[in-house]
Amino acid sequence: MANRVHAFRHRGLRVRYQHLPGPLTAIALVVRAGARFDRRHPGIAHMAEHMLFQGTASLDQLTLNRRAAELGGEHNADTGYEDISLTIEVFNEDVPAALALLAEQFYHTRVDPNRFRKERRVVLDEVRSRADDPGDYLHTQGWCRFFGGALAHPVCGTWRSLNELTAADVSVFLRRCFVHANSVLAVVGGVALEQARSAVRRHFAHGNERPAPPAPPVVAGSAGQVRLRRFGGSQASVSMMLTVTPSAREIVAMGVALDLVGADPDSRLFQEVRERLGLGYDVSATLDWGPDWAVAIVSASAARGQRDRLLRTVADTCQRAAAEGFALDELQRARKKIRYRYASLAESRLNQALALAEGVLSGFPTPAEAERIAAQVTRAEVEAAWRRAMTGRALTVVLAG
Repeated sequence: MANRVHAFRHRGLRVRYQHLPGPLTAIALVVRAGARFDRRHPGIAHMAEHMLFQGTASLDQLTLNRRAAELGGEHNADTGYEDISLTIEVFNEDVPAALALLAEQFYHTRVDPNRFRKERRVVLDEVRSRADDPGDYLHTQGWCRFFGGALAHPVCGTWRSLNELTAADVSVFLRRCFVHANSVLAVVGGVALEQARSAVRRHFAHGNERPAPPAPPVVAGSAGQVRLRRFGGSQASVSMMLTVTPSAREIVAMGVALDLVGADPDSRLFQEVRERLGLGYDVSATLDWGPDWAVAIVSASAARGQRDRLLRTVADTCQRAAAEGFALDELQRARKKIRYRYASLAESRLNQALALAEGVLSGFPTPAEAERIAAQVTRAEVEAAWRRAMTGRALTVVLAG
């Protein structure tokens, strides 16, 4: 089968390979070392991600980034609560060189104090810009109340935590977390399996027997309603955060329910907020999860004077869906949209590689398996998932200017 996923290990590193015909191959190296693992240094994982591009033992910052450009590839990284992903997409013939570059970053990133201080200023500016955005402010404040413990801080950290962070702290973090047992490498594209396997063995040869660091526990935070104020703002925003059971089938069912309730033009909340009442422009519905946690977030905004009306609309729409359930034609539309999203994912080598690697770390099914679950999940399961979320621990955050 042309799209079969091949799995193998090399010195404890889990590797996933999928052949997709064409001239390009995407590579995702995903390490379970996201913000959940920050411990006493909120923001250290995100800072470590930035330092991956600031130079290694043998390549300075400019040489490293020029090397990526010489490959003609898209070279990037991202940090979430569960993992740090390092990605590159190149021509098939450049896969060995691309793997060599990722291995250099994985094993040999050097946290030079001068480069660290410069890059910390960049991240502090990012924190400042996020704090100035009402939507980001609402999400951050809600998230840090809904969760306690290891998830109860922004991925980027805070102004105070970043200023207390040192280059030595980041070096220790990289040594502790960037180990084979904690990582998955996914290769998706036109490169041949044996060529990819040979390059992995050659360039990822420095693995050791160090175990993956244990994941700090996820702690439940607040429930109920929180009201926030930001003086001078012209908008009111509402965000409802719902606890979701962290199992693959439940997450897929909840994703279908969010399609029906949430932000698309045919969804119930969009029609209520934007079309029937004309309250505002922004409506969103998202689902985030890790191996042992999941949260659904439904949000909307309106003019500052419409705060209470917006709050009632979001609450009533969500509660009515739990009471009445969903119509068969709604479910059919949601299934078609989900099929489209998975088809789009399959067309993107980079997104497919990320999904394969992240799925291994989180225990979530492969994209193909998740698509099959979405096609099989029944209307009763979708309705039950939504009702469980609506009757479980929930937090509503209201922001007014």
